[in-house]
Parts: sequence; structure tokens; C-alpha cells
Amino acid sequence: MSSPKGDLSAPLYHEPEDEMSYGQDLLVDPEKDDALQLLLAFGPAFAREKRFWKSFVYSFLLGGVMGGMALLFFNGFNLLFDFWTGYSDYEDKLEAGTLEPYTGDWWWLGVTTLGGFVIGLVRLHPSMPEKVDGLFREVRDLHVDPAESPLIFLVSCLSLGIGASVGPEAAMGNMGGALGTLLGEMRDQSDRRKAISAFAGMAGAMGALFPSPVLSALLIHELSVTSRPGDPRFNAAVTTPLASFVEGAENPTFAQHDYMEQTCLAGAAACAGFAVFYGLAEYTYLDPAAPAVALYQFSDYHEWHLLAAIPLGIFAGLIGIVILVLLGIFRKVAKRIKERFASRGFRPAVATVFLPTLAGLILGLISVTWPLSMGDGAAQIPYVIKHGYSGEWIRFNNTDQPSPYIPEYHNVTPKISLGNLIGTLFGKVLSMAVCLGFGMVGGNIFPCIYAGTCAGLIVTRAFPDVPLSLAVPCMMSAVPASFAPIPFSLVGLVALVLVIDGKMAAPIFIATFVSFMTNCGFGVVQGVLERPYTDLKGVMTQPRNNNTHSFVGGEVGGGRGT
Repeated sequence: MSSPKGDLSAPLYHEPEDEMSYGQDLLVDPEKDDALQLLLAFGPAFAREKRFWKSFVYSFLLGGVMGGMALLFFNGFNLLFDFWTGYSDYEDKLEAGTLEPYTGDWWWLGVTTLGGFVIGLVRLHPSMPEKVDGLFREVRDLHVDPAESPLIFLVSCLSLGIGASVGPEAAMGNMGGALGTLLGEMRDQSDRRKAISAFAGMAGAMGALFPSPVLSALLIHELSVTSRPGDPRFNAAVTTPLASFVEGAENPTFAQHDYMEQTCLAGAAACAGFAVFYGLAEYTYLDPAAPAVALYQFSDYHEWHLLAAIPLGIFAGLIGIVILVLLGIFRKVAKRIKERFASRGFRPAVATVFLPTLAGLILGLISVTWPLSMGDGAAQIPYVIKHGYSGEWIRFNNTDQPSPYIPEYHNVTPKISLGNLIGTLFGKVLSMAVCLGFGMVGGNIFPCIYAGTCAGLIVTRAFPDVPLSLAVPCMMSAVPASFAPIPFSLVGLVALVLVIDGKMAAPIFIATFVSFMTNCGFGVVQGVLERPYTDLKGVMTQPRNNNTHSFVGGEVGGGRGT
């Protein structure tokens, strides 16, 4: 069999007669196959296309706009939060490490409850969707309804402003995608160009959020691969609602990837967003300069850290299971409350307003009990690390002496008690589940990073031989990674924020994928999601065929893997 001239979709291999003959067929033209493999690896010559340069310019401009929008968003909720917490000297107490349990003011309940009520009123607007799509689905579809985005942006800003345990990434990604979609619709572009605009908007939004724009492009790529598992190209987002993870690999055009085209466009948008935000604010949201010292100054790398990362990853995975269980519980509670209100003759609007108001009341109670659990955690992380660690660390004294880097050994006495760290961890995940389940808007990655920080400090306090530079970075990355399939983005984020020694990235990586294995790798989450639906049982929990990587028997519900 030979391929027609110029037809790259024609197979160069004989079709296998059975499953066991994969990879055993002879090539008809080995030299042509070598050339083809290189062509497919390099991808199309996209820079020779005029439409690419138009998309590149749009991406750069969109990224710059999102940098300005990010500054508006962050300043908005930070000013609101600082305004009302300033009456309690929250920031001063945070910096001094004196926010112990039950030190919050009871009038906070009035602020958070009123804030929840206002959020409920905003949610009554017809343009506000009942259920907000997360960043994962938005990257999958590369389309966001521009009419819904402003209210989502406002509700998320209000949620963060009253100290809700949600992250800013959901609103930022939504706004970036909406601006990109709007631009594509205004210019009456093709579906692929509209998808590219939405993609660039999201990348620009994340570029203003992370300490380096490379993490934005990396995150969007990881989400593209996991949300469109069979085909991560732009075309897959505009041709089918969800690419098949089995059939997609058999598509002959699948090999003609647009990976580097996506990288160039995402990089342009992310760098523009980063440049505008950093140029105006002179800091990034998760600022590497915020921690008191770089964590590589705390201890040296040892080989046993690689083994120690395994139980840390398992611990993080178990925390992730608790988080997902709580999220599921409060979403079911919210559904029951809506049904109860409807059965008693109340209009749906009553439940729409009641749920965020109730969330605000519960949030206030948790905040008064554990003040360190407020917000998304970005402001608390540096001071919790500084005041929550107990042990010895090394800091280099940078002076004008001939040998400026002289090691100084310091014994650290923690100001934050172990009980406070445990309570803050519990309060953080509980308030996050309540806020997200009862109608507030935001992401769950940033709160989980902070929860991982508290968990890492708890480990160092319970096991003093485990260094801070091992436990905290591992748990910061591993807790959100227990259910978020973005391991490289999380490892890179933690390494850049905490200024990690390169060797210490190895145990962080191990803890990250072990955490995901503990939770999703063994099908804990998938089993819970499949259980209520008969036609979904076994979709992701049934063992697959080792040769074809498909389900045994060709359909869901077959036997064990071979």
C-alpha cells in the first residue's frame, strides 16, 4: 500500500488485522514516513498566513485590555475588603500574627450577611445565569456569553470584597473569554477566529493573575488538553461540543496540531496582560516578593525528600476528597432549599436571594471564629508562613562586607498556634464549600492553595523533622492538584511564588501527581459523579484495554482490563 502524492491523511501503515498486531506492520516507504513524522512534529507553517498575524495583533490587544480589567477587578475587591476590615485593624493584626481564634468582631456578621443579600439581589437580574460555567468548560468551548459576563464579574468582586473563600480566577477567565467572544462576533469572524479571540482573552486575563506570563500560557494549554482530551486544537472547540478521547485519536487530521500557534497567541496575550498590570501596579497578584524570605534559604535538599513527598501527596489527596464532599453536600443542600421554597409556594427569586444571604451569615460566623480563613488566601499566605513555622532556618545576611552572603541561623518561635492552623484549614474549606454552593461566584484553586499552605505548616508542627521548604510547597501544589488536572501549572506557580530551589521542585512534583492519583487516579471522584446516572456508570472508572486504551468489549459496562 502506498500513499497518494500529497495526501497526508492516507495511512502509511497496513491496517492491523487484530489488536495484537499494532506496531508490527511494515512501512511501505520508511524515508517518506520519516519526513512525514518531522512535518507533523513541526506543524503547519502558520506564520505564513495573514490571518495568523491578525489574530496575533488581536491577542496582544486583548491581553492589554485584560491587564487593565484585572487591575480594576483586584483594586475593587481589595478596597472593599480593606474598607470594612480596617475598622478592626485586620491587616495590622495579620502582619503581627495576632489573629487568633475568636478574635474577629461580631459586627462582621452584619457586613457579610448584607453583602450576601446584595449578591442575591444582583443574581435576580435576567442576564445573570443560574449556574456559572467554570474556567474548565469555558476553555473547552472557547466561547463565553458576553451578556452574562459583567454580572458574573460584579458578583465575584462583591464575593471577594466581603471576604468569601473563593478565588479570582473564575471571574477573570470569564471576562477574558467574553471580551474575546464579543470581539469575534463584532467583526463577524469565522468560528475558528472567534475561538482564537476567546482563547487569547482568557490567556491575557491569567497573565495578569500569575507571577509570570509563562504560567498563563501553560495553564490554558493544560486546560485545553484535559477539556478536549481527544483533540486539543482550536478546531475541536468549534466542530464538536466535546472531543472523544477514543475516536479523536483516529482522526487523520488530529496529527496536524496547532500547539505552537496556540503558544504564540497565548504568549502574546499573556505577556501583554502581565506588562499592563505589572506596569501600573508594580506587583503581581501572587507576588514572589511578598514572603519574608525565599524558601530555598530554609533548608537544603536531601534524597529522602523524594520519599517524604509520597505521604504528603496522599495527605493532600485526602484533603481534596473532603473538599469535594463538602462542595457536593452544600450544593445538594442548596437544591433542597430551592425545592422546599417552591413546594411552599414561594417564587424562585426568594431562594435566589436567600441562599447567598445565608452564605454570608455562615461566612461571618466562620470568619469571627477563624479570622485567618477570610478571602482567597493570597494576602494571608506570606504572614501565615512567617508566623506559623516553628524550627530553625538559615537566612543569608546580605551586607556590604567582602563576603556578603554569610549564613545566619535563627530559631523561630511561632505566633500562630497549631490549633489556629487546624481551625483555619477547616474553616477555609468549609466556607469555600458554603460560598460556592450557595450562590457566590469564584474559583476554588486559590483557596485550595491557601488550604495547602496551612496543611503544610501543620505537618511541620506535627513532625519537626520535616522542613518547611518541603512540606509547605508540596501541600500548596498538591491540595488543589487533588482534583484539578493542571499539575505543571501548579508546580510552576508554587516554585515561582516561593522562590524554590530547583532541586526542591522534584518532591513538589511527586506530591502533586500522587495527590491526583489518590483522589482521581483511583476513581474516587469519578465514581461519585457516575453514581446518580445509569448511562454514565463505568465511563471513567472501568479498566481499559491495554492495547487500544479503550474500554474492554468496546463499550461501557464490560469486564476487567486485559
